[in-house]
Amino acid sequence: MTDMTLTAAFPMRPDQVRDDRQIRLGAGGSSIEVLAAPAETDGAVSAYRWRMSPSSCGPSPHFHTTFSETFIVEEGEVDFFDGRAWRTLLPDQTAHAKTGVVHAIRKNHDEPATLLMILSPGVPREDYFAQIAHVKAQDMDRLHEAHDNHFVEDVDR
Repeated sequence: MTDMTLTAAFPMRPDQVRDDRQIRLGAGGSSIEVLAAPAETDGAVSAYRWRMSPSSCGPSPHFHTTFSETFIVEEGEVDFFDGRAWRTLLPDQTAHAKTGVVHAIRKNHDEPATLLMILSPGVPREDYFAQIAHVKAQDMDRLHEAHDNHFVEDVDR
C-alpha cells in the first residue's frame, strides 16, 4: 500500500521520517522519502532518500534521456554500476550517472542501506515510485517508458 502526500517541510536526518513524505515500496519494507520535489526547487533538482530493506535489490542497468542521477550512501553498502564495472559504495561515498549513461544499483548484503538520490534537472518521480511496487507485469514496460527508464541487457547482477 502506498502512502504519499507531499508537504513543504522535510526531515534533515536519516533517522527522521515523516509519513506524509514517504512512499512505501510494497511489503518488503523498503521506502522512498521525498526530500525535495521539483516544484520545491523551481525544477533544478529533486531529492529522495531510499531506505533499502535487507531484501531490496535495486534496478538493473538502465539509462535516462532527460536527467542525471547522483547517489550518496548514508548507511550500509550498495554496489553501483557505471556502465563498465561494478564498485561498492560505503557511507559518505558518491556516484554519478550523467544523462544517457547506463547505470544500476544493487545491494548484495543482508543488512539495510540508505541511499540519497538527487536528480537533475528535477524530475517528479513520486508517481513512478508509488506505482512500481504494484504494477502488473504486462504494464511494466509502459510504466518505465512513461518515466524515462530505458533498460539494457542485464550485466552480471
